[in-house]
Formats: sequence, C-alpha cells, structure tokens
Amino acid sequence: MRWLRVCSVILVVSTLGAGAARPARTAFPGKNGLIAFQSFRNGSSQIYLETVPPSPVRRLTRGKHCYALPAWSPDGRRIAYEYNPSPTGLHSNDSDIYVMNANGSFTQRLTRVLGFDGDPTWSPDGKEIAFESTRSGNSDVWVMKADGTNPTDLTPRSPEFDGDPAWSPGGNRIAFTSARDGNREIYLMNPDGSGLLNITNSPADDFDPTWSPNGQLVAFVSNRDGNLEIYETNDRFLLKRLTSDRGLDAFPAWSPDGKWIAFSTDRGDAGNRDVAYMNSNGDGNGVTELTQAPGWDQAPDWQRKPVSPAVGPAPAHAPANRPHKRSPTDLNQAVACMGNSR
Repeated sequence: MRWLRVCSVILVVSTLGAGAARPARTAFPGKNGLIAFQSFRNGSSQIYLETVPPSPVRRLTRGKHCYALPAWSPDGRRIAYEYNPSPTGLHSNDSDIYVMNANGSFTQRLTRVLGFDGDPTWSPDGKEIAFESTRSGNSDVWVMKADGTNPTDLTPRSPEFDGDPAWSPGGNRIAFTSARDGNREIYLMNPDGSGLLNITNSPADDFDPTWSPNGQLVAFVSNRDGNLEIYETNDRFLLKRLTSDRGLDAFPAWSPDGKWIAFSTDRGDAGNRDVAYMNSNGDGNGVTELTQAPGWDQAPDWQRKPVSPAVGPAPAHAPANRPHKRSPTDLNQAVACMGNSR
C-alpha cells in the first residue's frame, strides 16, 4: 500500500517493490455490516470501525505499531490484517499476518518467517487465506490454511511482482495484480495457480482488484486516464469507469448487498484521504463521506453482517515454519504503514 502525495507518477514507482501491498477485497453476499478501515488519525496506522450512516468511529487496535489492510472473514466475525511492529513499517520483512475477532479480542499470529507477509484475503468458506509474500525471494501470491499452516506459493514461475490477491465469492478464482508483462495488470487464476487470464490488457498500471458480491465483476484502480480512478471489468473484458474526479479515488470495496462501493478519496480535501461511498453504478449520483480526520483514512472493507453476534476465540494453532529466502527489498518500509508524513 502507498504512497507519497497524490502524484500518480510517484505512486506508481513507490508501489512496485516488496512491502507494497495494497488491499484487495472480496464482498461476501449478505446484509451490510460495519466497515473496517485503516487510519493514521492518531499517528501510526490503526484499524477502526465505521457504520453507514456514519457514527463515531470505534478503534480496535492500540499501541505505537502498524495495523493495516483489514479483511473481514466471510461470516463477519473475524478480521485478518497486516501487522508491523514499527509505526512506519521499517523493515518490511517484519510484517506478518494476524487475525482478531470483530471486537478486537483474541489476536492470533498466522505467519512468522523471514520476508514480507501481508494483504490477506479470505476464501469464501473461511478455511483459507490468500496473501502476498516475499518469503520465496520475490513477491508472490501465497495461500495458507486459516490457522497459518500449509503455505503454498501460487505464482512461483513469475520473476516479477505478484500481489493484491482477492478471492472470488464463489471460490473458483483469485484476482491479483501482476507486473509479469512489464506493467501492472489484473489477472485471474484458479485457486491452485492455474488458468491465468489477463483481464485488463492496458499499457497503464491497473491494480487493487476487488470482487462484487455476485462474483461477476472486478473493480480496480488505474491511471489509464492520467489520474487514479476506479474502474470495473470482467472476464469478458467489458470495461466501465466508476469515478471521475481530479483527486485520488482508490481502495474500492463493495457492500455485501452489492448496492454500494466504499473507497478512499481526497476529493474536496486535497492531500488528505477519507473513506466515502457511492452507488455501485459509479459516482454520477454523488458521493457520501463517511470519515473526516486529519490523518489518512483508507483501505475500507465491508463486513457481511453476522447472523449471530456471538464472538469466540480464533483457532489456537501455531503457524508452520517453511524454508525461505530473504528478499533483497525486505529492508524497505512496509508501504501500508506510511501515512501523511511521506
């Protein structure tokens, strides 16, 4: 995740390296619940909750550490996230994936090997988590059991950046960002890494895929029109632009009922990012701002409202260690942890 100011040229450069995870989200069908998001409003990046209509935000994490890229589980009861003990993400190889209950309790560490691990996304049955990792010596898309065991590299043959995974609601495909063709494109693959399909095919940079709850559309961010905007496409290459503004529009996340898309934007407040939402058809019918804070608010993810509010502890299995290589970019900062100070 990003960035220096809202200059798209700087953004593109700053997000190509390891530790540059950006949120890729999956909307699981159901009634709309809470929105989890990442905010720098109190200094270091922390995870907060917001509602629609907006209410006073609730903070889930504490301490001078970096908590980033929250991802709701399919049942709406747990949140996976990226954690780095440094407030600014220094060094990216200290980033790991954790999971906590929806109220911030019962935190559990899922990864603990050298290399950057971040940007988690759940399978629709809640049994697996796909994520971005440099443990192989290169940024690849990996998958593991939801307790952190059995990690498997899904993109081992690509020498370039592969990351930003997003699992389809039907479970049969994973969308991700890849630079294997020289610039960032959105690809689809089967959950075992087979069946690669480039669905953007643009000379511009396309990234941050997120699935609609019916599994028919993939929203993403692109600079193809000279500014960072949100688009949608599908495996038939039908393209639609959803936002049109001089500011930054990024980090799209569908609501579980499919009617809305939450996103991060600095429209109306250049240089500062807030979370807003729009009709899933685009911003032509207006945008509603959900947060207002001097620190960046970004990376929203929309909860599927749980059938029952009951919250239990996360599984207590220890993650399995696995042979690894140190990535040459692991000494970089984890970009998700870098906020307004850049």
